[in-house]
Parts: sequence; C-alpha cells; structure tokens
Amino acid sequence: MSRHYYKSPPGYPYKKKKPPWVIKWRWAAAQILLPLICFQALRTIFLPTTFDVLLLILLVSLYWLFRKKPFC
Repeated sequence: MSRHYYKSPPGYPYKKKKPPWVIKWRWAAAQILLPLICFQALRTIFLPTTFDVLLLILLVSLYWLFRKKPFC
C-alpha cells in the first residue's frame, strides 16, 4: 500500500491548450495530405525513385503527425 503525501494540483500536468484555429488548420492539412499520399504511393509503385520514396515517407509522417490524437 503506497501513501500519497502530496496531492497534485488540478489540471496537472500543465498543458497549454492550442487555439481553435490551429486545430482547424491541422485537420485541413491532414485532409489535403491524404489524396497526395495516395497519388504519391501510386507514383512510387510504378516509377520508384529515391526521391519518390523519401517524399512518400515525408508525407506519411506529416499525416501521422497531424492526425495524432492529443493535440488539443
């Protein structure tokens, strides 16, 4: 049985909420990136070059970054 001698304050850890316009722009960027990823994936399948593969990796990682859940 562990004892808690210190009660953490409400809202801990202190996170700053992002403004609503930032959230809107991130969702919009994620929606724009999805068709670009599809096009780039098809292009990479048929004409694979190093640049195409790196661009596809970059687009997918940006999409993943924008669609992460905890960004409020």
